Amino acid sequence: MSVSSHLNPEPERRLWIIHENLRRSQDWTDLKLGALGAFAALELALGRFLLPPGAAAYAAGVLLAAALPLCVFAVSPFIERPPRVPLPFPSRGKPRPEDSLLNASDLEKYTQMELVIILDKYLGGGITATPYYEDIVGQILTIARVTCRKARFFAAAAALALAAQLLLLGRLAFR
Repeated sequence: MSVSSHLNPEPERRLWIIHENLRRSQDWTDLKLGALGAFAALELALGRFLLPPGAAAYAAGVLLAAALPLCVFAVSPFIERPPRVPLPFPSRGKPRPEDSLLNASDLEKYTQMELVIILDKYLGGGITATPYYEDIVGQILTIARVTCRKARFFAAAAALALAAQLLLLGRLAFR
């Protein structure tokens, strides 16, 4: 048992709270991806019938059609498959004071051992005493990486959909 374990008698509960917050963030990202995919599919279907044919309508249709596979791929279960070697990604930098240990984009840049050490200090100790807690940290890191990957797919699909909207708006404005 760690020397500072008396400072934090329940590191497991706090780790699971972080885990659940990240899981909710992942679910929210999935919901946004689904809504964007449904919007793109609906607009693609309606735009085919409601908009007059032209280069802008065709380009908007291509952009919306490109956004759909991104949304579908991002919500697929294949993106969540864990790597064969548990979390081997290299560190992308040292911990910075502005990093939030509750934010997926800040957590994903650490390796599992770095995050165990950082969370041990953050939660007041007791995490490095048991491999079970280190496994929870591994799950936290996996969820953070999946959430960030999905958020990047959402950002790319949203940029394509926004470009399509601007084209359609321009087409309607200069009709």
